[in-house]
Amino acid sequence: MGTTLFAIGLFDCNINRDVFYVWITKILLPELPENSVIFMDNASFHKGKNIEQAIINAGHQIEYLPVYS
Repeated sequence: MGTTLFAIGLFDCNINRDVFYVWITKILLPELPENSVIFMDNASFHKGKNIEQAIINAGHQIEYLPVYS
């Protein structure tokens, strides 16, 4: 993907798991090439069974960065 921004969304609210799910399913996943790996930090709203399942069902993998102290 290089240096190109390709899945931009603007939300006028606090980000929570529901908002992140909408961004993942409606904006990010439709733009990803097949068999992509998505790396995320350990923000609490990044984790959720429905988020992980949406990524897997779309044919992608998810990896979480190590926990920072």
